[in-house]
Amino acid sequence: MLPSRRTLKTILVIGIALIIGLLITVFLQYRKYAEDPTRLIDAIPEGTDISIGEIKHTAIRDGRKEWSLEASSANYSDDAKTAVFEDVQAVMFMEDGREVAIEGQQGKLDTETNNIEISGNVIVQDADYQLAAETINYDHEQRRIHIPVPVAITGKTFKLTAREMTVDLTSETAHLKGAVEGVFSGNNTLRF
Repeated sequence: MLPSRRTLKTILVIGIALIIGLLITVFLQYRKYAEDPTRLIDAIPEGTDISIGEIKHTAIRDGRKEWSLEASSANYSDDAKTAVFEDVQAVMFMEDGREVAIEGQQGKLDTETNNIEISGNVIVQDADYQLAAETINYDHEQRRIHIPVPVAITGKTFKLTAREMTVDLTSETAHLKGAVEGVFSGNNTLRF
């Protein structure tokens, strides 16, 4: 015996309603992750390692952007609580509104502290100067950049070199250490 037309219509309506409900649920979940991709990391079970292509991340403290980071790829390890990046571009947002751009071949982010290490032909640049080094380390809590390797800083009227350097981003002061040399206005050389 075949089901009646009324039964078939009811089954069809229920089926269509379930499909529409499923599509709405999938769309809402997609929107949630599209608006805040960092939620994807929270959704991954503990202990999982993942690889992502083209990533963007911004650190915000007290409603103010402190830094943002972009990379061509990232590998995340939940056990180590680190993300390792390739072709890194970061921007530090200063309190006076200036932006300092940082580029390097590799980067590593500690996801618990937001500390960053960038290495491989690192270039730091703002409107007034350019800094070149092999490695820089950013301490998020202290808002300090430490460069434990030789560094060269050039501006329109100066060039400085040193074995290492620390920059306090809050006070915008730099401390150069070891074999510090400077040339100012193209003809005055200072050695410390």
